[in-house]
Amino acid sequence: MADFEYLADEMEQLRHAHLFRRCRCIDSSQGPAVRMAQDGEKVLFCSNNYLNLAEDPRVIEAACRAMRTYGFGSAAARLISGTMRPHSDLENTAACFLGKQAALYLPSGWTANQAVLSTLPQKGDLVLMDRYDHASIIDAVRASRADFRTYRRDGVDRLERILRQGAYKRVFIVTESVFSMDGDCADVRALVELKQRYGAFLIVDEAHSLGCMGKTGAGLCQEQGILDQVDIVVAPLGKAVGAAGAIVAGPQGVIDYLINKARPFIYTTAPPPALAAGAAEAIKIIQTEPERREKLHQNAAWLREKLTAMGLDIGQSNTYIIPIMLGSSEKALAISDALYRAGYYVAAIRPPTVSPGTARLRLSVQSAHASYQLEGLCQALAEAKGLSSEVR
Repeated sequence: MADFEYLADEMEQLRHAHLFRRCRCIDSSQGPAVRMAQDGEKVLFCSNNYLNLAEDPRVIEAACRAMRTYGFGSAAARLISGTMRPHSDLENTAACFLGKQAALYLPSGWTANQAVLSTLPQKGDLVLMDRYDHASIIDAVRASRADFRTYRRDGVDRLERILRQGAYKRVFIVTESVFSMDGDCADVRALVELKQRYGAFLIVDEAHSLGCMGKTGAGLCQEQGILDQVDIVVAPLGKAVGAAGAIVAGPQGVIDYLINKARPFIYTTAPPPALAAGAAEAIKIIQTEPERREKLHQNAAWLREKLTAMGLDIGQSNTYIIPIMLGSSEKALAISDALYRAGYYVAAIRPPTVSPGTARLRLSVQSAHASYQLEGLCQALAEAKGLSSEVR
Protein backbone atom coordinates (compact mmCIF):
# COMPACT_ATOMS: atom_id res chain seq x y z
CA MET A 1 0.00 0.00 0.00
CA ALA A 2 1.34 3.43 -0.93
CA ASP A 3 2.19 5.83 1.87
CA PHE A 4 3.27 9.44 2.18
CA GLU A 5 6.62 8.86 3.84
CA TYR A 6 8.30 11.03 1.22
CA LEU A 7 6.38 14.01 2.59
CA ALA A 8 7.72 13.41 6.09
CA ASP A 9 11.25 13.35 4.69
CA GLU A 10 10.72 16.73 3.04
CA MET A 11 9.26 18.17 6.23
CA GLU A 12 12.30 17.03 8.17
CA GLN A 13 14.53 18.79 5.66
CA LEU A 14 12.53 21.98 6.18
CA ARG A 15 12.93 21.72 9.95
CA HIS A 16 16.68 21.23 9.59
CA ALA A 17 16.90 24.35 7.39
CA HIS A 18 14.74 26.42 9.81
CA LEU A 19 12.06 26.67 7.11
CA PHE A 20 9.24 24.63 8.65
CA ARG A 21 6.04 26.63 9.12
CA ARG A 22 2.90 26.27 11.18
CA CYS A 23 -0.26 28.26 11.71
CA ARG A 24 -0.78 30.18 14.94
CA CYS A 25 -4.43 30.49 15.91
CA ILE A 26 -5.88 33.88 16.94
CA ASP A 27 -9.01 33.89 19.08
CA SER A 28 -10.13 37.51 18.58
CA SER A 29 -10.47 40.17 15.89
CA GLN A 30 -7.21 41.49 14.42
CA GLY A 31 -6.79 44.84 16.09
CA PRO A 32 -3.51 46.25 17.43
CA ALA A 33 -3.65 43.57 20.15
CA VAL A 34 -5.00 40.05 19.74
CA ARG A 35 -5.81 37.11 21.95
CA MET A 36 -3.98 33.98 20.90
CA ALA A 37 -5.81 30.68 21.24
CA GLN A 38 -3.07 29.23 23.45
CA ASP A 39 -0.65 31.99 24.43
CA GLY A 40 -2.69 34.90 25.73
CA GLU A 41 -2.60 38.49 24.51
CA LYS A 42 -0.01 39.75 22.03
CA VAL A 43 0.52 43.08 20.31
CA LEU A 44 0.08 42.35 16.61
CA PHE A 45 2.67 43.61 14.13
CA CYS A 46 2.17 41.23 11.21
CA SER A 47 -1.42 41.85 10.11
CA ASN A 48 -2.34 43.67 6.90
CA ASN A 49 -5.32 45.28 8.66
CA TYR A 50 -3.60 48.64 8.14
CA LEU A 51 -6.65 50.87 8.72
CA ASN A 52 -8.35 48.63 11.29
CA LEU A 53 -11.44 48.25 9.15
CA ALA A 54 -11.65 44.49 9.65
CA GLU A 55 -13.12 45.10 13.10
CA ASP A 56 -14.97 48.36 12.38
CA PRO A 57 -18.57 48.06 13.69
CA ARG A 58 -20.02 49.70 10.55
CA VAL A 59 -18.32 47.16 8.29
CA ILE A 60 -19.45 44.29 10.49
CA GLU A 61 -23.03 45.57 10.56
CA ALA A 62 -23.10 45.97 6.76
CA ALA A 63 -21.97 42.36 6.40
CA CYS A 64 -24.54 41.17 8.95
CA ARG A 65 -27.37 43.02 7.19
CA ALA A 66 -26.41 41.39 3.90
CA MET A 67 -26.25 37.97 5.52
CA ARG A 68 -29.72 38.36 6.99
CA THR A 69 -31.08 39.41 3.59
CA TYR A 70 -29.12 37.24 1.16
CA GLY A 71 -28.02 34.29 3.28
CA PHE A 72 -24.56 33.01 4.12
CA GLY A 73 -23.19 31.68 0.82
CA SER A 74 -23.67 32.49 -2.85
CA ALA A 75 -24.40 28.84 -3.72
CA ALA A 76 -23.31 29.13 -7.37
CA ALA A 77 -20.78 30.57 -9.76
CA ARG A 78 -21.31 34.14 -10.89
CA LEU A 79 -22.53 33.14 -14.37
CA ILE A 80 -25.12 30.72 -12.99
CA SER A 81 -27.08 32.18 -10.06
CA GLY A 82 -24.25 33.39 -7.83
CA THR A 83 -24.42 37.10 -8.67
CA MET A 84 -26.37 38.96 -5.97
CA ARG A 85 -27.08 42.61 -5.33
CA PRO A 86 -24.08 43.11 -2.98
CA HIS A 87 -21.72 41.85 -5.69
CA SER A 88 -23.08 44.31 -8.24
CA ASP A 89 -23.12 47.15 -5.71
CA LEU A 90 -19.50 46.51 -4.77
CA GLU A 91 -18.43 46.43 -8.42
CA ASN A 92 -20.14 49.75 -9.11
CA THR A 93 -18.64 51.30 -5.97
CA ALA A 94 -15.16 50.03 -6.81
CA ALA A 95 -15.28 51.17 -10.44
CA CYS A 96 -16.17 54.69 -9.32
CA PHE A 97 -13.58 54.61 -6.52
CA LEU A 98 -10.80 53.56 -8.91
CA GLY A 99 -11.90 55.80 -11.77
CA LYS A 100 -12.51 52.98 -14.26
CA GLN A 101 -15.43 52.12 -16.52
CA ALA A 102 -16.16 48.79 -14.89
CA ALA A 103 -15.04 46.37 -12.21
CA LEU A 104 -15.27 42.67 -11.46
CA TYR A 105 -15.27 41.05 -8.01
CA LEU A 106 -13.34 37.78 -7.61
CA PRO A 107 -12.78 35.50 -4.58
CA SER A 108 -9.14 36.44 -3.87
CA GLY A 109 -6.18 38.47 -5.03
CA TRP A 110 -4.61 35.26 -6.28
CA THR A 111 -7.71 34.45 -8.35
CA ALA A 112 -7.86 38.00 -9.70
CA ASN A 113 -4.28 37.92 -10.94
CA GLN A 114 -4.85 34.46 -12.41
CA ALA A 115 -7.94 35.71 -14.22
CA VAL A 116 -6.22 38.77 -15.68
CA LEU A 117 -2.76 37.45 -16.44
CA SER A 118 -3.61 33.97 -17.69
CA THR A 119 -6.36 35.33 -19.95
CA LEU A 120 -5.42 38.70 -21.46
CA PRO A 121 -1.79 38.07 -22.57
CA GLN A 122 -1.87 35.59 -25.43
CA LYS A 123 0.46 33.71 -27.75
CA GLY A 124 2.79 36.16 -29.44
CA ASP A 125 2.57 38.63 -26.55
CA LEU A 126 5.18 39.54 -23.94
CA VAL A 127 4.68 40.14 -20.22
CA LEU A 128 7.28 42.21 -18.38
CA MET A 129 7.11 41.87 -14.61
CA ASP A 130 9.16 43.06 -11.70
CA ARG A 131 11.50 40.38 -10.42
CA TYR A 132 9.98 40.69 -6.95
CA ASP A 133 6.32 40.74 -7.93
CA HIS A 134 3.99 38.65 -5.78
CA ALA A 135 3.84 34.89 -6.40
CA SER A 136 0.26 35.24 -7.65
CA ILE A 137 1.52 37.45 -10.49
CA ILE A 138 4.45 35.20 -11.34
CA ASP A 139 2.40 32.00 -11.38
CA ALA A 140 -0.40 33.61 -13.39
CA VAL A 141 1.99 34.86 -16.05
CA ARG A 142 3.60 31.42 -16.28
CA ALA A 143 0.14 29.96 -16.87
CA SER A 144 -0.48 32.23 -19.85
CA ARG A 145 0.58 31.49 -23.41
CA ALA A 146 2.68 34.64 -23.56
CA ASP A 147 6.43 34.96 -23.23
CA PHE A 148 7.68 36.75 -20.13
CA ARG A 149 10.76 38.58 -18.94
CA THR A 150 11.64 40.16 -15.60
CA TYR A 151 13.20 43.49 -14.69
CA ARG A 152 14.37 45.14 -11.49
CA ARG A 153 12.48 48.16 -10.27
CA ASP A 154 15.76 50.01 -9.80
CA GLY A 155 16.70 49.26 -13.40
CA VAL A 156 13.93 50.38 -15.74
CA ASP A 157 16.60 50.96 -18.39
CA ARG A 158 16.55 47.19 -19.00
CA LEU A 159 12.79 47.41 -19.33
CA GLU A 160 13.13 50.08 -22.00
CA ARG A 161 15.74 48.06 -23.90
CA ILE A 162 13.29 45.17 -24.11
CA LEU A 163 10.43 47.44 -25.17
CA ARG A 164 12.59 49.04 -27.84
CA GLN A 165 13.01 45.70 -29.61
CA GLY A 166 9.32 45.65 -30.56
CA ALA A 167 9.32 41.93 -31.31
CA TYR A 168 5.86 41.08 -29.97
CA LYS A 169 2.21 41.69 -30.87
CA ARG A 170 1.40 43.22 -27.51
CA VAL A 171 3.38 43.97 -24.38
CA PHE A 172 2.00 43.99 -20.83
CA ILE A 173 3.92 45.60 -17.96
CA VAL A 174 2.87 44.22 -14.56
CA THR A 175 3.92 45.50 -11.16
CA GLU A 176 2.86 45.71 -7.56
CA SER A 177 2.48 49.27 -6.33
CA VAL A 178 3.90 48.61 -2.85
CA PHE A 179 6.11 45.55 -2.62
CA SER A 180 4.75 43.34 0.11
CA MET A 181 8.01 42.04 1.57
CA ASP A 182 10.19 45.14 1.14
CA GLY A 183 7.83 48.03 1.84
CA ASP A 184 9.08 50.19 -1.03
CA CYS A 185 7.14 51.46 -4.03
CA ALA A 186 7.27 50.95 -7.77
CA ASP A 187 8.14 53.96 -9.91
CA VAL A 188 4.72 53.95 -11.52
CA ARG A 189 5.29 57.30 -13.24
CA ALA A 190 8.30 55.88 -15.08
CA LEU A 191 6.26 52.83 -16.06
CA VAL A 192 3.48 55.05 -17.42
CA GLU A 193 6.01 56.99 -19.50
CA LEU A 194 7.39 53.76 -20.96
CA LYS A 195 3.99 52.26 -21.65
CA GLN A 196 2.93 55.40 -23.51
CA ARG A 197 6.17 55.63 -25.46
CA TYR A 198 6.06 52.03 -26.64
CA GLY A 199 2.33 51.31 -26.74
CA ALA A 200 2.31 48.77 -23.93
CA PHE A 201 -0.44 47.95 -21.44
CA LEU A 202 0.15 48.67 -17.75
CA ILE A 203 -1.39 46.49 -15.02
CA VAL A 204 -0.85 47.53 -11.39
CA ASP A 205 -1.63 45.40 -8.35
CA GLU A 206 -2.55 47.86 -5.58
CA ALA A 207 -2.85 45.20 -2.86
CA HIS A 208 -0.80 47.04 -0.25
CA SER A 209 -1.55 50.63 -1.23
CA LEU A 210 -5.32 50.47 -1.66
CA GLY A 211 -6.90 52.44 1.16
CA CYS A 212 -3.54 53.67 2.45
CA MET A 213 -2.36 56.03 -0.30
CA GLY A 214 -3.92 58.67 -2.49
CA LYS A 215 -6.24 61.59 -1.81
CA THR A 216 -9.28 59.34 -1.39
CA GLY A 217 -7.37 56.13 -0.66
CA ALA A 218 -7.45 54.70 -4.19
CA GLY A 219 -3.77 53.74 -3.99
CA LEU A 220 -0.28 54.69 -5.13
CA CYS A 221 -1.33 55.43 -8.71
CA GLN A 222 -3.84 57.99 -7.46
CA GLU A 223 -1.19 59.48 -5.17
CA GLN A 224 1.18 59.81 -8.13
CA GLY A 225 -1.52 61.35 -10.33
CA ILE A 226 -1.45 58.65 -13.00
CA LEU A 227 -4.42 56.44 -12.09
CA ASP A 228 -6.29 57.36 -15.28
CA GLN A 229 -3.30 56.23 -17.34
CA VAL A 230 -3.14 52.74 -15.81
CA ASP A 231 -4.99 50.26 -18.01
CA ILE A 232 -6.02 47.72 -15.37
CA VAL A 233 -5.98 47.91 -11.58
CA VAL A 234 -6.03 44.76 -9.48
CA ALA A 235 -7.27 45.72 -6.03
CA PRO A 236 -7.25 42.93 -3.42
CA LEU A 237 -9.62 43.64 -0.54
CA GLY A 238 -8.01 41.56 2.21
CA LYS A 239 -5.55 44.17 3.42
CA ALA A 240 -6.56 47.75 4.31
CA VAL A 241 -10.16 47.17 3.23
CA GLY A 242 -10.40 44.45 5.87
CA ALA A 243 -12.50 42.05 3.80
CA ALA A 244 -11.57 39.33 1.30
CA GLY A 245 -11.62 38.88 -2.45
CA ALA A 246 -10.32 41.29 -5.06
CA ILE A 247 -11.49 43.80 -7.62
CA VAL A 248 -10.27 44.00 -11.20
CA ALA A 249 -11.04 47.45 -12.63
CA GLY A 250 -10.56 48.64 -16.19
CA PRO A 251 -12.31 49.32 -19.50
CA GLN A 252 -15.76 47.81 -19.98
CA GLY A 253 -14.47 45.70 -22.86
CA VAL A 254 -11.78 44.14 -20.67
CA ILE A 255 -14.25 43.27 -17.92
CA ASP A 256 -16.67 41.77 -20.46
CA TYR A 257 -13.84 39.67 -21.87
CA LEU A 258 -12.86 38.38 -18.43
CA ILE A 259 -16.47 37.48 -17.63
CA ASN A 260 -16.63 35.41 -20.79
CA LYS A 261 -13.11 34.01 -21.00
CA ALA A 262 -11.37 33.97 -17.61
CA ARG A 263 -11.57 30.42 -16.25
CA PRO A 264 -10.66 31.47 -12.67
CA PHE A 265 -13.78 33.67 -12.69
CA ILE A 266 -16.13 31.35 -14.57
CA TYR A 267 -15.50 28.11 -12.71
CA THR A 268 -15.59 29.14 -9.07
CA THR A 269 -18.36 29.85 -6.58
CA ALA A 270 -19.05 33.54 -6.05
CA PRO A 271 -17.79 35.09 -2.80
CA PRO A 272 -20.39 35.33 -0.01
CA PRO A 273 -22.62 38.40 -0.44
CA ALA A 274 -21.81 39.52 3.10
CA LEU A 275 -18.15 39.92 2.14
CA ALA A 276 -19.11 42.15 -0.78
CA ALA A 277 -21.38 44.29 1.39
CA GLY A 278 -18.73 44.70 4.08
CA ALA A 279 -16.10 45.62 1.50
CA ALA A 280 -18.35 48.25 -0.07
CA GLU A 281 -18.94 49.83 3.34
CA ALA A 282 -15.20 49.82 4.05
CA ILE A 283 -14.49 51.62 0.77
CA LYS A 284 -16.98 54.33 1.75
CA ILE A 285 -15.20 54.76 5.09
CA ILE A 286 -11.81 54.92 3.38
CA GLN A 287 -13.01 57.81 1.21
CA THR A 288 -14.53 59.80 4.05
CA GLU A 289 -12.02 59.26 6.87
CA PRO A 290 -8.56 60.33 5.64
CA GLU A 291 -7.41 60.62 9.26
CA ARG A 292 -6.96 56.85 9.29
CA ARG A 293 -4.34 57.13 6.53
CA GLU A 294 -2.70 60.08 8.24
CA LYS A 295 -2.34 58.20 11.53
CA LEU A 296 -1.03 55.11 9.73
CA HIS A 297 1.72 57.12 8.03
CA GLN A 298 2.60 58.93 11.27
CA ASN A 299 3.01 55.61 13.08
CA ALA A 300 5.06 54.14 10.25
CA ALA A 301 7.37 57.16 9.95
CA TRP A 302 8.05 57.14 13.70
CA LEU A 303 8.83 53.42 13.68
CA ARG A 304 11.10 53.58 10.62
CA GLU A 305 13.09 56.42 12.17
CA LYS A 306 13.38 54.64 15.51
CA LEU A 307 14.48 51.32 13.99
CA THR A 308 17.09 53.05 11.85
CA ALA A 309 18.43 54.87 14.91
CA MET A 310 18.74 51.48 16.62
CA GLY A 311 21.06 50.33 13.85
CA LEU A 312 18.59 47.94 12.26
CA ASP A 313 18.52 47.46 8.50
CA ILE A 314 15.06 48.28 7.14
CA GLY A 315 16.08 48.19 3.50
CA GLN A 316 14.41 50.78 1.26
CA SER A 317 11.09 50.82 3.10
CA ASN A 318 9.17 54.08 2.95
CA THR A 319 5.76 52.71 3.92
CA TYR A 320 3.92 50.97 6.75
CA ILE A 321 5.53 47.66 5.71
CA ILE A 322 8.91 47.64 7.42
CA PRO A 323 11.33 44.73 7.00
CA ILE A 324 14.13 44.14 9.47
CA MET A 325 16.76 42.40 7.37
CA LEU A 326 18.48 39.57 9.24
CA GLY A 327 19.90 37.28 6.57
CA SER A 328 19.59 33.79 8.02
CA SER A 329 16.34 31.97 8.65
CA GLU A 330 17.68 30.75 11.99
CA LYS A 331 18.26 34.30 13.19
CA ALA A 332 14.88 35.50 11.94
CA LEU A 333 13.10 32.67 13.75
CA ALA A 334 15.05 33.19 16.96
CA ILE A 335 14.24 36.89 17.16
CA SER A 336 10.62 36.34 16.14
CA ASP A 337 10.24 33.76 18.93
CA ALA A 338 11.90 36.09 21.45
CA LEU A 339 9.49 38.88 20.53
CA TYR A 340 6.55 36.50 20.83
CA ARG A 341 7.60 35.52 24.34
CA ALA A 342 7.86 39.23 25.15
CA GLY A 343 4.28 39.80 23.97
CA TYR A 344 4.77 40.90 20.34
CA TYR A 345 3.58 38.86 17.38
CA VAL A 346 5.97 39.51 14.48
CA ALA A 347 6.33 36.93 11.72
CA ALA A 348 9.68 35.69 10.44
CA ILE A 349 9.72 35.78 6.63
CA ARG A 350 11.94 33.11 5.11
CA PRO A 351 12.56 31.41 1.76
CA PRO A 352 10.81 30.69 -0.52
CA THR A 353 8.77 33.82 0.25
CA VAL A 354 12.01 35.81 0.01
CA SER A 355 15.33 34.97 -1.63
CA PRO A 356 17.85 32.77 0.23
CA GLY A 357 20.03 34.84 2.54
CA THR A 358 17.44 37.62 2.91
CA ALA A 359 15.29 36.30 5.77
CA ARG A 360 13.70 39.07 7.78
CA LEU A 361 11.07 40.19 10.20
CA ARG A 362 8.19 41.92 8.45
CA LEU A 363 6.56 44.61 10.56
CA SER A 364 3.09 45.76 9.52
CA VAL A 365 1.91 48.97 11.15
CA GLN A 366 -1.74 49.72 11.90
CA SER A 367 -3.38 53.11 12.21
CA ALA A 368 -4.69 52.12 15.65
CA HIS A 369 -1.31 51.18 17.11
CA ALA A 370 -0.74 53.34 20.19
CA SER A 371 2.59 55.03 20.87
CA TYR A 372 3.25 52.78 23.87
CA GLN A 373 2.83 49.71 21.64
CA LEU A 374 5.34 51.05 19.11
CA GLU A 375 7.77 51.97 21.88
CA GLY A 376 7.30 48.58 23.55
CA LEU A 377 8.11 46.80 20.30
CA CYS A 378 11.34 48.77 19.95
CA GLN A 379 12.33 47.94 23.52
CA ALA A 380 11.65 44.25 22.92
CA LEU A 381 13.68 44.38 19.71
CA ALA A 382 16.58 46.01 21.52
CA GLU A 383 16.56 43.17 24.04
CA ALA A 384 16.24 40.53 21.32
CA LYS A 385 19.17 41.96 19.33
CA GLY A 386 21.48 40.13 21.69
CA LEU A 387 20.41 36.94 19.96
CA SER A 388 22.22 38.09 16.84
CA SER A 389 25.57 37.05 18.26
CA GLU A 390 24.24 33.65 19.34
CA VAL A 391 22.87 32.44 16.00
CA ARG A 392 24.17 32.63 12.49
